[in-house]
Amino acid sequence: MFASIIPQPTSRLKRARAFRRASLIFNPVSGQGNAEAQLATIKDLLEPHIALAIYPTSVEVGAEQLTREAIAKGAELIIASGGDGTVSEVASVLIGTKIPLAVIPRGTANAFANGLGLPTTIEEACIAILQGATLTIDTARCNDRAMLLLAGIGFEAETVQEADRKLKNEFGILAYILAGLDRLQNLVPFTAEIATENEKFTVSAAAVTVANIAPPTSILAQGVGQTKPDDGLLDVTILTPSDALEALANAIELFESGLIHQPTESHHIGYLRAKQVQVTTNPPQAITIDGEMAGLTPTTFEIVPASLTVVTFYEQVVQKRLRGLLDLTVAEETQVEVLVVKYYVPPLNWERTLTKVIAEIAETSIAWWETFRRASIEVGELLIKSLHQTLAAVATSIDQLGESLLLSNRAEVEQLEESIPMGETFPLSTAPEIVHQIAGRIRWRIPRLRKDAGYAAQLQQILESVEGVTEVKINSIAASLAVSYTEDSLSVKEFEQKIQLAMAQV
Repeated sequence: MFASIIPQPTSRLKRARAFRRASLIFNPVSGQGNAEAQLATIKDLLEPHIALAIYPTSVEVGAEQLTREAIAKGAELIIASGGDGTVSEVASVLIGTKIPLAVIPRGTANAFANGLGLPTTIEEACIAILQGATLTIDTARCNDRAMLLLAGIGFEAETVQEADRKLKNEFGILAYILAGLDRLQNLVPFTAEIATENEKFTVSAAAVTVANIAPPTSILAQGVGQTKPDDGLLDVTILTPSDALEALANAIELFESGLIHQPTESHHIGYLRAKQVQVTTNPPQAITIDGEMAGLTPTTFEIVPASLTVVTFYEQVVQKRLRGLLDLTVAEETQVEVLVVKYYVPPLNWERTLTKVIAEIAETSIAWWETFRRASIEVGELLIKSLHQTLAAVATSIDQLGESLLLSNRAEVEQLEESIPMGETFPLSTAPEIVHQIAGRIRWRIPRLRKDAGYAAQLQQILESVEGVTEVKINSIAASLAVSYTEDSLSVKEFEQKIQLAMAQV
């Protein structure tokens, strides 16, 4: 937090490769931080050692076009600074070129950096760039479109679509959780036909995820337990829950699988690995590729082995190449170039520094509180909506139970009415009587309905013409009239009076 404010001690860094020229593709609208301050930090750390050309993205000019321009001008390293969308655009141009990609993550989820174990702060990412260590990873293609991370079909695509830019700016990664909770209430399975180079099968699924790289937070891609970026295979996870509650339980199991790097054992989660995958669904489902919407199914995926060079931690590369040797000790070699990096050049002004520290603490605290407050409101609204739907379902069940009880006592009711002498009236029992009402639905008991079919038909015709009425159900045997209406039109009392006036016309 304070690395750009307080001077840091000088560090001696081992260097695998010294880049001379680099192009920075900088997305100023990524993430929630101060883009100008972040860019200034990057320049302070890199410009003393690398000739840095800066290419800010805009609505008119995207990261892909800027990357092509940078390559044409001779850049030997491309740095992508932004979210996963920016990284994917830059990488799509670099695939197969052997020009290294460095990532300074500043997005909402930063799934690419987390999935590969790359640096996740600006300072650490710049250190890795100055060290120059690289690794080679697989990429994939989806319908001839480059894919770095994963593609989600069904539930995940709907969640990404709902977590729009405004929501992500307000809540960060929590936006995906809120959107996912909302989509769980309307979980609709679909038929998926999946074909690989070895097999072909059909299954009823709520989500299908095809992954090349996936951090543990990409829950729906964790069927295998751990994606490997250099194994030459795609990981496919298939989620087949029967309801929202089971889907939530499956998500928890997948999250655990990603944390412990072990395949899931749930009977409602399937997984496989393949070089080629074709997915066809009925009905067609939305697709998201690397966090961006990408049309509808059907779709075809193919792995592209060892096709992208990525800058990573020096220690990660050394340990990766030597892992497994007995009594491994990583020692410096005399021929390795040593680079001295100074994090902060201007002299320290304690008054100004303390003022900035206090301001950053206050700004961060206010931002977190506002995020928590908004998230609490969103979660509260979701819970209230769910509770309302549950209560409405219970009320409908009670209403149906009441009608069933009336039907079961039909013989006794008819016998009682036949015993009443002709000419006598009982206003309290024969007049229309409200027996149940909730917002959006009122049910009357009208004895006349049982013996006067013409009255029932005329009453239904008049009530269906009343503004706001959505459904009229008459059960002559039970002497029951149920009227449903739109809740926004009138209050329960006003609608009751309106229906009674309509009844008086019969």
